[in-house]
Amino acid sequence: MTWKEEFRKLSEPADGRVAPAFKPYHAAVALILIGREQPLGRYELCEKMSIGEGSVRTLLKRLSEADLIEAEGKQGQRLTSKGKSLFNRISRDVPLGLTLNVRRLVMYEYAFANIVKGLASKITDGVRQRDEAIIQGGYDKAGASTLILKNGSLVMPPDDFHILTVYEDETLLVVESLRPEEGDVIVIGSADNENLAREVSMAAVMTLF
Repeated sequence: MTWKEEFRKLSEPADGRVAPAFKPYHAAVALILIGREQPLGRYELCEKMSIGEGSVRTLLKRLSEADLIEAEGKQGQRLTSKGKSLFNRISRDVPLGLTLNVRRLVMYEYAFANIVKGLASKITDGVRQRDEAIIQGGYDKAGASTLILKNGSLVMPPDDFHILTVYEDETLLVVESLRPEEGDVIVIGSADNENLAREVSMAAVMTLF
């Protein structure tokens, strides 16, 4: 089972019940946040996600029932050995994600950039990633921009527009922060809410797998 399928399974209805409010990309974001900041408490996680407290509680319950996280006293949640394995698998494909100030390059106030290793060949025009961000974040509330490192330059499909020619500061920030290599993809989710930007970026990333 791929890491994407594991997160999809976590978000499925349980025992004929109504499907939880969270989506696979929410589960992925939550696991990554816990893995990078553990131990992480429920209220801290709520502050970092756009879904409500009830949904976060359900999500943590699902992660716990799947033996991916465990409580560390009153400090919060940390990854189990199984959770670490899943975290390492997704981290090989998506090793880094950061909030970046690239306002001129995106549609909305906040931008969260994930780097995806070696999947530039899967990108045609970036429309699939943009549409997924819009679908999950809401029309006129979120979007996504897709960049690839091609022949040593950061370009935007489908016409391989060299963004350095217009967005020099933003390009340098992206390159210096994420250190992409040839064939890597950078998916930048954007929204007027920082948490939503992080989530739609992951939603767009998951279209590549």
